[in-house]
Amino acid sequence: MQQDSYNMPGIVEVRYLQPEDVTPNIISSYLAGIPAAVFVEGTCVSLNGEASCQAVEEHSNNGRVEKATLTFMTVDDVPRTGVVWMVRQASSGWWLIGARERPAPVVKITTSAGQPGGDRAVKTVEVTYQAYKAMIPLDN
Repeated sequence: MQQDSYNMPGIVEVRYLQPEDVTPNIISSYLAGIPAAVFVEGTCVSLNGEASCQAVEEHSNNGRVEKATLTFMTVDDVPRTGVVWMVRQASSGWWLIGARERPAPVVKITTSAGQPGGDRAVKTVEVTYQAYKAMIPLDN
């Protein structure tokens, strides 16, 4: 099985939105050459430190699949299920992770307690999504 991967440096904003706010069959439409757009701002998540995002594309006899992994730290409460994610890269605009249709992105949250000196508790959030095309560039 052949594997390709790419990293997205410079993540400056992370948002989440409801799946019904995304166009139906957005992945198929994008692959057919139709520009993808989302017309809802979603909910902005405050970032503590740098966010990272990477996608790994695996080729096998049965076709290909792409797995996107978004990792960031925040003090905000974020939903564990039922949302689609958008990230903004400083140099190239917005990307969509997830779609209206199932499967949904999987969210894993790890909470670490703050230091006794008054630091706030920080959550490390890891969002993974696996689909034929896991990250869609948006035209908005």
